[in-house]
Amino acid sequence: MQWFANLTSAVDDPAGWARDREAEGYDGVACSDHFWVSRQHVTPFPHLWVTLATMAAATERAVLQPAFANNLFRHPVEFAQASLSMQVVSGGRFEAGLGAGWARDEMERTGQEFPDGRTRARMFHEAVQIVREVVAGRPCRFEGEHYRVDVPALGPLPATPPPVTASVGSPWTMRNITPLVDRVELKMGRSTRGGGLDMAELASVTLAEVQEMVDTVKSANPDVKVSILTFVGCGPHVSAMQQVLGDGLYGSMVGEPERVAENLFALGELGIDRVQVSQWLPGSMTAVAPFLAH
Repeated sequence: MQWFANLTSAVDDPAGWARDREAEGYDGVACSDHFWVSRQHVTPFPHLWVTLATMAAATERAVLQPAFANNLFRHPVEFAQASLSMQVVSGGRFEAGLGAGWARDEMERTGQEFPDGRTRARMFHEAVQIVREVVAGRPCRFEGEHYRVDVPALGPLPATPPPVTASVGSPWTMRNITPLVDRVELKMGRSTRGGGLDMAELASVTLAEVQEMVDTVKSANPDVKVSILTFVGCGPHVSAMQQVLGDGLYGSMVGEPERVAENLFALGELGIDRVQVSQWLPGSMTAVAPFLAH
């Protein structure tokens, strides 16, 4: 199993944050792509590319990944150009992670359109096709419903193209995006379908549902590697999170660090080889890290 630590809020020292996660044994460090996320309170996020470049300079071993670049913010050609540059400056440690975008609040409050779910999925599908060609160093001429590009070449070209990873959550994206990429990360799409994070939907997710998702993506692409997004909570104040999350899959990831780690390892039995670890409570990544050691 691989373990990636995901930065999901603005911090004063992203370089130090990344060095600490690498020292704790995490295989990769990632950064989510939002302006902010609104739940009970507004959480500001750091800029994706600035933060990833800072992390690349601060680490030696960890893989770097957007988790995930927001296709509603970023044109696929700009995303591909940034991915090529990140692969070069990181010494080949970058993965090009792209997602459809799901947060209505940050789009509408910055004067941008928030498309419906079907449109977001089709935009995502077209964007992945463009990105796949460009990061491979090939010219790309594409005419779709949402994008029309004629890209002769982009650079710098790394010795090895970055793998393309996609965040998928709906049945349509699992069937149609998975054949185009090297890795998928499973996201509980029904928990964000309305444009915000629905905690009740997240709390109801079961291991059986995740197994069904793994089976769906493997049927679409037997060779695809599979990750999953998780949230852990350890230390003080876990009781409030446990009440919210109940006894479902995500509820099992809140509590004593050793028990949380056991439940994370159990995901490997479903055909998952990487877990993206975000945290509900400060210090949770550090608390669980010793129990995830290889």
